[in-house]
Amino acid sequence: MTPPPSEDTRRWWILGGASTSLFVLMLDSTTVPLALPSIRLELGASASGLQWVQNVYLLTLAVLVIALSRLGDMIGRRRVFQLGTIAFGAGSVICATAGSVAQLIAGRAVQGAGGAALLAVSLVVANLALRPEERRHAAGVWAAASVVALLIGPVLGGAAVEFVGWRLVFWLTVPITVIALAITGFAAPVSRGEMAGPRIDFPGLLTMALGLTAVVFSLVQGEQWGWDSAATLGILAAGLGLLAALWFVEHRVREPIIDFGLFRTAPYLGATAAAFALAGSYWVVLFYLPQYLELVIGHSTFASGVRLVPVIAPMVAICPFARMLVARMGARGVMTAGMACGTAAWVVLTRVDGDTRYIELLPVLLLFGLGLGLVYATMWAAATAAMPREKAGIGSGALAMSLCLGGALLLAAGGALFQHIELERRTGGSSFDAAFADGLAGASALLAAAMAAGTLLTWLCVRGAPSAREPHRHRYHL
Repeated sequence: MTPPPSEDTRRWWILGGASTSLFVLMLDSTTVPLALPSIRLELGASASGLQWVQNVYLLTLAVLVIALSRLGDMIGRRRVFQLGTIAFGAGSVICATAGSVAQLIAGRAVQGAGGAALLAVSLVVANLALRPEERRHAAGVWAAASVVALLIGPVLGGAAVEFVGWRLVFWLTVPITVIALAITGFAAPVSRGEMAGPRIDFPGLLTMALGLTAVVFSLVQGEQWGWDSAATLGILAAGLGLLAALWFVEHRVREPIIDFGLFRTAPYLGATAAAFALAGSYWVVLFYLPQYLELVIGHSTFASGVRLVPVIAPMVAICPFARMLVARMGARGVMTAGMACGTAAWVVLTRVDGDTRYIELLPVLLLFGLGLGLVYATMWAAATAAMPREKAGIGSGALAMSLCLGGALLLAAGGALFQHIELERRTGGSSFDAAFADGLAGASALLAAAMAAGTLLTWLCVRGAPSAREPHRHRYHL
């Protein structure tokens, strides 16, 4: 009979389970975009349908991540972690067996709910199992899992789609979720929050979910329905109205989903603006670039995956030197330089056309990757450095939400502009290659403007260096 694991062994098994969950989320973020061109062909997905495959996932993440963190405080982090793992695995199976775009979108929504739970509680589960002196190592292991996933994701996803099929991208995550579930099931302790009587802000959650969904829905469907149609304008107005009402709702509940008072802290406002713009840009890159490489340039899926690595590699290379850079330039200098690099990359992409080859795109991808590394290496610590310790939890949750929200809204807005320009060019007689490139250039102009605004707010608001005691444990959360 096998003896039970020792206490020391059990703690590191828990860390392994939590890190595995982050690995699967980061792997998903880089493999699914490579499957989109094949999904479009096999399932006959429209441009808006293909967008919903990503948008519904990001929206669900954004809406639920804070609420599920609160739920972990109430019913136990291990239980929420296990439910999230099951949901993510179940969503993967739904996606892998999808016979229609509607089923695929439904599966992605289930994955998003599971992913939100894993983001909300996985590091907390690991930290609570470790001694205080071990927790810095835990953050390092947790981040290393995301590094590995981000680096191998494009290559693994490209190979899976080209040599087996797009469904394998979703099947790959199922055994990993089973491993994470099994490890935490026998090793992780039951834990609840230290706060007395935490609550979930259901009015705020419902208002935010309906408002964001309405805005994204109107942007994604606007080209199909007509931008001046009653349906488009009515749903957009309703969504904006609900988001405006959210401010009033959140000022009338005891424990709001979003503490708007946080944004009166200038460094937090600047870091949130940077997170929103840069994460949104990242998701747009991952959505459109594989399609451009495959459909316009003519690369294979595997070759396209390899050619996405330059977006990730600079970020991975820069992060170990983050503290040294901050010591020399300050948090504001490092983050502003990163945002400026990202802005410049999108400005250059506004000049893309149907004849642009990969070698011309490579410097742009490296520049954008450099921006990702400089900003994500310091963003979390810069946001929380000037914040009271009792606000750190809700502040980190809102910043995580901003990352997902930036992806959902900027992908929806950029996609709306892309669809409008592409359809207009093709109606005017342009070739597919030229029309696609023009649409990408137009979306790039929108993203360049968003990045420029984020750069300005970063420079004006972020100040000082992050606290030395704060580990950069969230730097790879995209």
